[in-house]
Amino acid sequence: MAVLEHLKPALVWKHFEGLCNIPHPSGHEEGVAKYIQEQAKRLGYPVERDEVGNVKVTQPATPGHEKAPTVVLQGHMDMVGVCVEGSGHDFLTDPIRPKIEDDYVRAQDTTLGADNGVGVAMMLAVMDDGDVVHPELEHLFTINEEAGMDGAHGLKAEFLKGRRLINLDTEEFGEFYISCAGGNDSIVKLATPRAPADKSASTLAVKVGGLKGGHSGTDINLGRGSATKILARLLDRALDAAPLRLRSVEGGSKRNSIAEKASAVLDVDAGSVDAVQKAIDERAAEIKAELEKDDPGLAVSVSKTDPEGPDPMTAGISKTAVKLLVALPHGVLAMSPEVPGLVETSTNVGTIETSDEGIRSVNLTRSAVTSSLEMMKERIRAIAGFAGAEVEEPRGYPGWKPDMDSELLKKGKEVYKSLFGKDPEVKAIHAGLECGIFSETLKGVDMISVGPTMRNVHSPAEECYIPHVEEMHKLLGKYLEALA
Repeated sequence: MAVLEHLKPALVWKHFEGLCNIPHPSGHEEGVAKYIQEQAKRLGYPVERDEVGNVKVTQPATPGHEKAPTVVLQGHMDMVGVCVEGSGHDFLTDPIRPKIEDDYVRAQDTTLGADNGVGVAMMLAVMDDGDVVHPELEHLFTINEEAGMDGAHGLKAEFLKGRRLINLDTEEFGEFYISCAGGNDSIVKLATPRAPADKSASTLAVKVGGLKGGHSGTDINLGRGSATKILARLLDRALDAAPLRLRSVEGGSKRNSIAEKASAVLDVDAGSVDAVQKAIDERAAEIKAELEKDDPGLAVSVSKTDPEGPDPMTAGISKTAVKLLVALPHGVLAMSPEVPGLVETSTNVGTIETSDEGIRSVNLTRSAVTSSLEMMKERIRAIAGFAGAEVEEPRGYPGWKPDMDSELLKKGKEVYKSLFGKDPEVKAIHAGLECGIFSETLKGVDMISVGPTMRNVHSPAEECYIPHVEEMHKLLGKYLEALA
């Protein structure tokens, strides 16, 4: 049963709901790619896929406007998949279930995928709407933006004709983004030798939850709690009460999301259970007071559990692991001296997981300043080195430098003011956009990033503001007409 069919603009919401019915977490975009190809073939537009899996649909110019420069509309096909604990949702098989609450579209127990599903739906609506006047359009749908920007990295310059590009991945209507931060992962791996459990030990499960989570770029300055860092602080206080031996540490769901839940299973001497419980409760109360204004839902529990799975880690390596997790930096590290309120450098302890090989933590650092990004990577390497851990640094992505003389920006501002009677805000964002990579690949490209208002993306509280989708659709149509 269609839930969004009565919303306006009808074509945008029709295609967005179509995307919700197709599982498409990062790395699994084939269903969406097939849907886009089917729509292009239905409309008679040429469609191509490049060697990494990006899809391009070429839409001929409106008759009489063939001489205008080609414009690229761009969005990414994947979504961040995060669900509430206990929902049982499988992002590889289950559809997203959208719902309407007041003026917002949200999802039942999961991320909504409006990032970037609404942008993709707007592109499909432009393809489907014969009333839009436009130059030749290249609709570029990229893969795996959220988990590594693989589509942007793999894009070859010759795949696109256009050198005017409108990215539809911004999350605040009325804001034109012309710059973004670069980013890089630091994957910290600590080998964790194990030994037989002590016969007098009790096994405890420590759980952290109830937090808002959110996008590690756009929400990192909102004072929200990181479950991975909170768990580390709890375990550190437990160490003050008694020696412990970790069995497992798990936390977060995505490297680019602020962790909303985390847990640990550990062994302590049976006679120390009460002391450890008291220490964790005291630290939890302190942290809850810290977060009272910005993230008041923090919930911490400690309970006895059965000692399942492999033997616990040694006491020595358990202490090292806890201290390492405490030491890893997290949060805002520098604010921009040029742009008031803009985060310049931050890092996020996104995920922690335990396997037979040891403990693995994925940390995403962002910065608009390349040297600051490199400095933070060096800092993480140094901290890991003191703990005897190894660090891997996969390919990152560059920042996007602003161009205040952009013709695309100038035209966009004119159109926005003509429609809404005021100027848009021209801004930079402390999040990664594929525009940073395009700026290096597509030499001479003129770019802007726009979109409707969304909140709490990368978390189950994600929501998309319905009125701004209609206004964004109107803006895009008039923008394309002006560029024609």
